Amino acid sequence: MTIVGGEMRPGYSHTYHAVSELLEAGAPNKLLLDNLLSLSNILGVLFGFGIFKLVQKSQTKRLAGVLGAASIIVIGVLGLLTALFFPMDPRNVSLTFPGLMHLITVGVMSILSITATFLLASWLKIQTDYSKYGTYSYISAIIILLSGILAAVAAIKESPIMGLAERVTIGASLQWTFFLALKMYKTSK
Repeated sequence: MTIVGGEMRPGYSHTYHAVSELLEAGAPNKLLLDNLLSLSNILGVLFGFGIFKLVQKSQTKRLAGVLGAASIIVIGVLGLLTALFFPMDPRNVSLTFPGLMHLITVGVMSILSITATFLLASWLKIQTDYSKYGTYSYISAIIILLSGILAAVAAIKESPIMGLAERVTIGASLQWTFFLALKMYKTSK
């Protein structure tokens, strides 16, 4: 979505601009990108329910697994709300209510993303079929945490690498989701 959206928007820089700027109020191709992001968030909710189902089937139904799955579901719901109702305000304009809610929901989603990855890492680590994914999840969580801090600092300082730092964070989270989903799919066969 971000690659296509960035290419469709003249002057957009993946290194400098935030992903949310592709979806800000009045952005070109907003409807298309909102639909793609909404689909992604719906799939995220379904992934969270898949993890919840996996936790319920396991011999070790730890609270960490349930909370991690619930966090993934909440991230998807908040992402859907953000895409549909809370676009980012364009730079250098007064903060609106939807713009404020965008900042709040994205902040909560960021914290939940880190939390979910750590929670699920601790649960996966004790699962026979997923033990290696527990270690992999801890490594991913640390990368998400560190790059997320870098992205937040870069945003506050209006750094020219803010967009890049944000994409490293999002990319780390997406690759973790992809490989865990792939493992879940292979294990379910």
